[in-house]
Amino acid sequence: MRIESSIKGWFAVVAVSVSAVSCDMLDITQDNKLSVSNMWKTAEQVEGSTYGIYSELRSNFVQSQINVFYWGELRVGEYMWGPSSLFNVWVGREVIQNTMTANITSCGWSGLYSAIDQANAVLKYAPDTAIPMTDAKRNWAMGQAYFARAYAYFWAARLWGDVPLNLRPIESVDQPETYPVRAPKADVYARIGSDIESALALSDALGSDKYLATKTAVLMLKAEYCLWMYSAQKGGDAYLDGAEDALEAIGISPSLLCDDYGQIFDRMADNAKPSKNSKEVVFALYNDQTESKTGGYSWYFAFPEAYVAKGYQGNPVPIYETQWLDYGEGFLAKLRDSRDNRGDTRVKYNLGEGDYGADGGRLTFCRKFLGDMSAGKMVLDADLIYYRAALAVMMDAELKYYRKDYGGALKSLNIIAKRAYGKDDYYTDASQEAVLEALVDEYFLEFPAEGVIWWALIRLDKIWDYNDYLAANRNNTNILLWPISKSARDKNSNLTQTEGWY
Repeated sequence: MRIESSIKGWFAVVAVSVSAVSCDMLDITQDNKLSVSNMWKTAEQVEGSTYGIYSELRSNFVQSQINVFYWGELRVGEYMWGPSSLFNVWVGREVIQNTMTANITSCGWSGLYSAIDQANAVLKYAPDTAIPMTDAKRNWAMGQAYFARAYAYFWAARLWGDVPLNLRPIESVDQPETYPVRAPKADVYARIGSDIESALALSDALGSDKYLATKTAVLMLKAEYCLWMYSAQKGGDAYLDGAEDALEAIGISPSLLCDDYGQIFDRMADNAKPSKNSKEVVFALYNDQTESKTGGYSWYFAFPEAYVAKGYQGNPVPIYETQWLDYGEGFLAKLRDSRDNRGDTRVKYNLGEGDYGADGGRLTFCRKFLGDMSAGKMVLDADLIYYRAALAVMMDAELKYYRKDYGGALKSLNIIAKRAYGKDDYYTDASQEAVLEALVDEYFLEFPAEGVIWWALIRLDKIWDYNDYLAANRNNTNILLWPISKSARDKNSNLTQTEGWY
């Protein structure tokens, strides 16, 4: 069943059948009325609750200060992000400057745990053979739940380290899951790995809808998890074997990519919404104004109408409210150099730049994930991408770098480079230093504003080269983690603050 045609109906089912048993001690909006009211009786209820997992994931990641961009890129710092060039104001300054406290919105994890709780409910009740379901539908529901739980916990563990590890749905305030303690991150990571393998075992039933888990999405999560465990968690070579298995199953080749980078993102020419069904998109977040489901962070890069010359409004300059963020000067220089001296065709889509101001002034902005501008003010209806195939290609290059197969790493890097620069064998220097430099460059130039770069820089141990604050405090405890929100700790006295934060 395609979610485009079914999502409205299923989300209606979810809204009616999953509501609240108050359980804010963990800072979760609890929604398992299905379980506590003994409504797990039909295949349709299981299916509706499975879609509900992804509704919760979407609700988390469309928040204005809790999303893959805030959690996966702003912390790269002032080299990459800074205040609006027009207004000299910015959003997320504490994150950019790595001075977060427990009081900022971005430290909230409740949306992740709502998705986890919903997945736990599916995993508890879907296996019940008293519910009349086909094996294929049961396996679909359980595979989706295992993937989503692994995906949510992977974000949580990377952000906070030790986190509560709830594996049962919260159905009573008397459960220990209601007031959980932080589990050791080793236990959380072990469960993520186990859930990924469980999802893979059921992956033939997952289907092809990219708003949900597919087999390729599970394989990409496994590859990213294994590279993280090898590099950031020092887990050993067995994790490189796991990443290699996942990437070989995907099949790394130029055919994974769209011929034109713009096919993934560009809606400027005719304002048509780029299709998440392009072959490069693997896992996407659903946005659609016709169903009143809109959101995302691209509005941070847009300008008020009065400050843009009329002929450029929506073509190419996005119109919304105040521009709150712009690229930092260091990254602007990198983009311009790659465009002007390397012929990088991606920059056209990653950087809007020109004398577009109403006063003739020069404007710069990020052009990713732009919404419908046909009526003037941008509508935030662009699908947001969690995984696309270019990341699998880059992870293959990274894997081979760790294996010291520098020639193999260049082969994968050159898949990315051929599309960008229109040249075969763009990278030729197979020295360790040159391959590392190329990896970092291509992560920066391929993925701005997609929530990818921060994690890649940590894995490659290069974040210190781009963020002076982090470099100066490199030996501080948990400097790359986040504080737990004050709200969560106020509601649950069993939670301790992340060591090194306050």
